[in-house]
Amino acid sequence: MLGYIVPDKPELKIKEYDLYSGYYCGICKSIARRYGQVPRLVLNYDSVLLALVISSLFDEQEKASLERCPVHPLKKRLIVADQQGIDYAADMMLLLAYFKVQDDLLDERNLKSGLASFALSGTFKKLLKKYPEKCIIVEENLETLHRLEKENCPSLDQAAEPFAKLMEEIFAEKEVSRTKETGETLKRIGYHIGKWIYLIDAFDDIEENKKNGTYNPLLAAEMKQKHLGEKAEATSVAGLREEIRPRIEFNLLYYLAELGAAWESLDRKKNQSLIDNIIYMGLLRKTEQVLQKGTTKNAESV
Repeated sequence: MLGYIVPDKPELKIKEYDLYSGYYCGICKSIARRYGQVPRLVLNYDSVLLALVISSLFDEQEKASLERCPVHPLKKRLIVADQQGIDYAADMMLLLAYFKVQDDLLDERNLKSGLASFALSGTFKKLLKKYPEKCIIVEENLETLHRLEKENCPSLDQAAEPFAKLMEEIFAEKEVSRTKETGETLKRIGYHIGKWIYLIDAFDDIEENKKNGTYNPLLAAEMKQKHLGEKAEATSVAGLREEIRPRIEFNLLYYLAELGAAWESLDRKKNQSLIDNIIYMGLLRKTEQVLQKGTTKNAESV
């Protein structure tokens, strides 16, 4: 996950924002308690939604306490602990972080990636022992994604599918799937989040990928069209954005609609208003921000 899954903070009630922060800090404490201090460096807010969704299936109220931490030593912060989703979300975040580091090491082969890989190797061994099947599925999908990138795959749907299947597996927490229907619904949530993340990241990174010569399915599709003679000349990045924006917007909103439908079908016990904010407002606001990136409207709003 890439930093796109955030709430719409201005629309959150104070108690909702405190709870959101409490889950984030709970994930951080969970990592420290079970894996040590170093893995905490890869902590990100994306993992909070997973923890909230898994925990929403249980009616037990959160066990929260006020504690200090090294990052915020002067003021005690709300920490949510002992929730079904927190340890699992922490594990999945570390699993994805490990594979991301391995991918960076393969591409860059620098000292930073090497040190990060070494630092997370012990954590991964524990995760592999705990989730052997899940680790294999995640790795296989990442290998497929890496192969498609190497092939400069021009199909957005084909390129996005491995990441969507990866996220499907991340959200498929079998221990909380009391029924087959719940398990399938969790998969649907993960799948459509994966589709949305992959597409919004591709659109967001067009300029950077163009400049660095790195893979982007949207750029690969343009190159294919030019090769087939469907375009007389290459389109500028700004021109490409304007040309494909309507289609990208349609797809992003479709994925969010499917995500919302899956979320609504869960038998939720708590966290509903907070997760509603993330899905219906936070992700929509992020969609609008990325779609307007580089436009006159966006420049005027900065």
